[in-house]
Amino acid sequence: MKKIFVIFMVLFAAGFAFAQEQEEDEVAPLDMSVQVIVPEDQHTQNKTAQVRIEYQQGLDEVRIYYSCLEVSFKEDEARETIRQCLNDFQLAHNYYGYKYMRDDRLSYRKNARGLKQATYMSQVKFTR
Repeated sequence: MKKIFVIFMVLFAAGFAFAQEQEEDEVAPLDMSVQVIVPEDQHTQNKTAQVRIEYQQGLDEVRIYYSCLEVSFKEDEARETIRQCLNDFQLAHNYYGYKYMRDDRLSYRKNARGLKQATYMSQVKFTR
């Protein structure tokens, strides 16, 4: 009986020492901040168009917005502009590829001057 008790205590002490070693190893917290990036090369001919990227480095996720006046909005141009900007972003941040997390969204709002503006948004996850 004493032998079982001694073996149990030795295993308990070894487990406790191992747990202490693991707690001492500090893990750097994930960077969950959102960085707003405006690409230098917007890849668009539309004078009213703007591209904006919201990047979460800790999750490797990007939300990219293409916005322009509603009268000059073309969905195929928005998709192509976003694709080219994502490819530039991929190369600049050393990612291998990306996949779309959900369907693209299109919304219409009035801007500060009262003009109707279309915003096309994509959300992607990059892989290293």
